[in-house]
Amino acid sequence: MAIVRKLGLLLACLAVVSLSLVAVTTDAAACKYDGVACPQASPCCSRHGHCGNSRIACGDGCNAAASFNGRCVRSLSSAQQMTTTPGPNDKPRPIPSLPKGAFKVVGNTGVAAQHIALVTPTKMLIIDKAEANPVKLPSGISAYNVEYDLTTNNIRLLDVKTNTFCSGGGFLPNGTLISAGGAEARQSRAFVTQGGFQSLRMWNPCDDETCEWMENPADPAWTMTGNRWYVTITTLPSGELFVLGGSNESLAINRLATNNPTWEIYPKPANVKPADYKPNFMQFMVDSLPNNLYPNVYSLPDGNVFIFANQKSMIFNIAKNEVIKRMPDLPGGPRSYPLTGSHILLPLDPAKNYAHEILVCGGSEAQSQKAKALQSCGRINLADADPQWEMDEMPTPRLMGDAIALADGKIMFLNGCMTGYAGFRHGNDPIFTPAVYDPAAPLGSRFTEWEPSNIARMYHSVAMLLPDGSVFVAGSNENSEVRLKDVPYPTEYRVENFTPPYLSTDLARPEIVSKVADKVTYGQKVSVVVDVKDASKYEPEVVFMLGHRGFVTHSTHMSQRMTKLVSKATHTEGTRITYEVVMPPNANIMPPGPHYMHMLNNGVPSVAVHFLLN
Repeated sequence: MAIVRKLGLLLACLAVVSLSLVAVTTDAAACKYDGVACPQASPCCSRHGHCGNSRIACGDGCNAAASFNGRCVRSLSSAQQMTTTPGPNDKPRPIPSLPKGAFKVVGNTGVAAQHIALVTPTKMLIIDKAEANPVKLPSGISAYNVEYDLTTNNIRLLDVKTNTFCSGGGFLPNGTLISAGGAEARQSRAFVTQGGFQSLRMWNPCDDETCEWMENPADPAWTMTGNRWYVTITTLPSGELFVLGGSNESLAINRLATNNPTWEIYPKPANVKPADYKPNFMQFMVDSLPNNLYPNVYSLPDGNVFIFANQKSMIFNIAKNEVIKRMPDLPGGPRSYPLTGSHILLPLDPAKNYAHEILVCGGSEAQSQKAKALQSCGRINLADADPQWEMDEMPTPRLMGDAIALADGKIMFLNGCMTGYAGFRHGNDPIFTPAVYDPAAPLGSRFTEWEPSNIARMYHSVAMLLPDGSVFVAGSNENSEVRLKDVPYPTEYRVENFTPPYLSTDLARPEIVSKVADKVTYGQKVSVVVDVKDASKYEPEVVFMLGHRGFVTHSTHMSQRMTKLVSKATHTEGTRITYEVVMPPNANIMPPGPHYMHMLNNGVPSVAVHFLLN
């Protein structure tokens, strides 16, 4: 009888399971329990009718209507410390009122924002190609460069003689911006420009709106050696600029006949007569054809540089002009212009001996308007004895996206599209929703998504972290000339400001209240007084982050890097705490130039202070 009874119970259980499986196929509410959809910890109603948080659960067949927040998006608790409810043993975290952030239109660029550079804490240079922008110089021709005031959201028009289209840029140790390369001479009723292929421009920052471009200086140390379109410029630990690659003419995709597979240094070495200086050939820039424009370059702790283009990468010694080590090809497809992915050096950490990890995400499968953007990401730790790419996936495929390091060290991916490739009228299906990557989270749990914009930002879009911790977003011009109507994606002049969740919490923003010198040196111990404002709700947990914003164009953030600083508290008086903050040990970690230092209390950043690190 006992066996019969057990058999009956088993059959009853099987019947219940069978009925529930039938219900899953016909009733989207099968994932619900207690009248609510799947919880945030396991947010996806899988095709099998169970709440889960795996790629399978959130992938094909996932039912959004029965999923958390009505979306099939994985929940990343470790990456969402500021948006989830702490467990019983977790330290309380500040609670944001905008858990996914918010976009807000704040201004107008006047010119299409193809390139940007933060030249002072309140001034952004916005650089376009020569085209018929609505804003006019006193001469009556269209402007294509402006200085944007971040406090007033007003613009000052700049007169530029050479075509800055698809140029590169980098900062010198004294804060001077160098813009080099460009495109052909052009003339129309609306604009006039000289050729910029071999042009070099200098910008000495100012706050009184008197600074202007100095173009093609007479000093032979700054004479370009050849045409460079889609050129990368990187500030080296020496303070010199490493100028790499590009093509000899304007084109959609590079080829052997147009390739400029060379590199040079600016200013030219003092021990060589400028007339005798020749650029150096690099075989890598041939091997990485055809998708090798705007290569990515990062200086390393040993003084070498890491170079990535297409799917290839290597460690290179500039002084010896030789390859130190070739990396494995990154799987998944091309990642450089015009199949443009997003690239970033993850924030450095002295506790990890400043291990340099590179993250590359997205791209496109082919040079076709119907090609699908890539969803995969590769991450490589160059400190490993045998560096290998660790593969991951973004929430959605993304092409022509920008990757920026936020004040708390997380990475924000925004802008771009899901089909096509980079170039005029070649991109489709814009992505409005940012994806945020937590480098410290476990593999498979690093991405989450934030509040979407309603503005398409595709070809020629830009983004950058601002000193106040918010994000500057501008640009998008899918058209070969300015088009304001009768096209799928008109030329975009609106500026958006994105407020990350860490700027909307129930914890008052901390403040750096002491004066930090305008210039600091490597290894210097700097006394910094901070005010955490309130220590009653959250015990102070202070971190200092130092970052260089670099030069941004075409999803390439030249010289962008960030590091955590070593610090210790030395004195406390009320909510004011004095810290001894140690600057990076040498220029290999953070090359010289303008830097911004944030202090964060429990993940909430102060307004950054600006100084030159030399």
